[in-house]
Amino acid sequence: MRAMTMKSEMRSVLFLSTLSAVLLSLAGCISQAPEPINPRYLAQSAVADTHLGWKPAPANQLNYSLATSSGIARMEMRALPIDLQAVTIELPGMRNIEGIQWRGVGGDHAMLFDGAEEMDGVTVERRHRGYLLQVRGPALESIRTGGYLTVIDYYRN
Repeated sequence: MRAMTMKSEMRSVLFLSTLSAVLLSLAGCISQAPEPINPRYLAQSAVADTHLGWKPAPANQLNYSLATSSGIARMEMRALPIDLQAVTIELPGMRNIEGIQWRGVGGDHAMLFDGAEEMDGVTVERRHRGYLLQVRGPALESIRTGGYLTVIDYYRN
């Protein structure tokens, strides 16, 4: 009888310690703060003459600088985090953007900017030296799965 009681107590202790371990691990998962978005892992230059730089950005946003000597800049973007709200790309040296194209990894494509008209959620702003491209809302959703962004300058080599 005493052996049965000890066995029962051992099971109870084992059950309680397992339950405590599970609850503590779940509490650790819930209380962890989300990791900041690291832009270096989400984009890279897709052609040799395109330089891609990273800049500080507010939370849930990315800020890049994309420059080229040929007038055609291309960058590869991996799948973007779901909580990302905006992508900003500075385009220094571009003199007259002819088009901004997107080709997704699944084969989908879109003209984000055709030289005059912008897709909903895309803003192309002329700067003193170059342009500033901002992608938000519906346009951001269309590029979220990853793919290639190509910017074509009218004055290309």
